[in-house]
Amino acid sequence: MILPALPRHRWMLAAATAAAAFAAFGVWALRNFDPNAANSPFLGCLFLKATGLYCPGCGTTRGLHALVHGDLGQMVAMNPLLPLLMVAVPLLVLHGMGRRVPLPAWLMAALNNPKLWLVLLIGYWIARNLPWWPFSWLAPG
Repeated sequence: MILPALPRHRWMLAAATAAAAFAAFGVWALRNFDPNAANSPFLGCLFLKATGLYCPGCGTTRGLHALVHGDLGQMVAMNPLLPLLMVAVPLLVLHGMGRRVPLPAWLMAALNNPKLWLVLLIGYWIARNLPWWPFSWLAPG
């Protein structure tokens, strides 16, 4: 597929518009449908269904549902990693676009290190499946 030659800012505007529309639809869907309900249109975690183990994303949809309804405690209970990702991902995107991010350089360097995310996600994945306290509170719910 050949894309038309548009200035970079036009592509950025188009991507931002698409992202905003997608986010608005997501908020609308989460406000109007309960992922905890039996007839929910939201797809459950296929990894959980196949293995009986929680993946790093398990509970994210239910956590976002709690967030759009103003229940921050329930959001954290569903996926404790979600608040970190909600802050880190936009900062990483802005930094990747060349924007100035209001964080120390050493912290941005750490956040941009793929090894950090690999260790964090795999460690979180393992820890949230351990049945003992304090790891049991990492499981959704």
